[in-house]
Amino acid sequence: MEYLLTLLALVVALAVWVVSQYNSLQAAMQAIREASSNLQASMRKRVDLANQVIDIASGYGEHEKLTHVTLSNNIEGAMERVSALAQNYPQLRANETYQTLMEQLERLEQTIFERREFYNEQVKGYNVKRNSFPTVLIANKLNFDTVPYFDSEDPEALNNIKLFARDDSEALRLALNKGSDAVVRSVATAKTKLASKLEDKRDTSSTPSNPE
Repeated sequence: MEYLLTLLALVVALAVWVVSQYNSLQAAMQAIREASSNLQASMRKRVDLANQVIDIASGYGEHEKLTHVTLSNNIEGAMERVSALAQNYPQLRANETYQTLMEQLERLEQTIFERREFYNEQVKGYNVKRNSFPTVLIANKLNFDTVPYFDSEDPEALNNIKLFARDDSEALRLALNKGSDAVVRSVATAKTKLASKLEDKRDTSSTPSNPE
């Protein structure tokens, strides 16, 4: 009986630890998702502001071929061309809307830098925890993979991280179900061994001793 109680206590302790690790990893993953969402929102806003600036600049430099940009384009290069164009057109530099948009872009660049740093800090904290022992054992079971850092050379990378769209709770349910099955098998085996030992004792006690 003590063996069964000890086994059950260990199983319960293991289950509690698994759930606590899952909750910790899930919280870290949610922080990464939120940081990613904020960073992407700022980057999309930068694209929108840049295109507004291009629309204004195009009216001044008709001979210049200024095309709209997307996240995957070199926005810095496009803004350099606009700035160079503004040097040749004082009216463009004096345009209040142009000045306002450029100021907003400058402030937004700082916001993007800060959000990129924050995102990478969240990723670092998660990866360190996820790859530490013994958490890495349960992380593999729950399909918590390592998250890549933000690559400024590939602004579309955040959209390609599949971890952001998956349901981690399903992995936890499967892991706990497997654990429950293992517990049931262990308890059944323990009961069989215990019953066998008790039967052996009864057989031994019921066997008459040989007379001298």
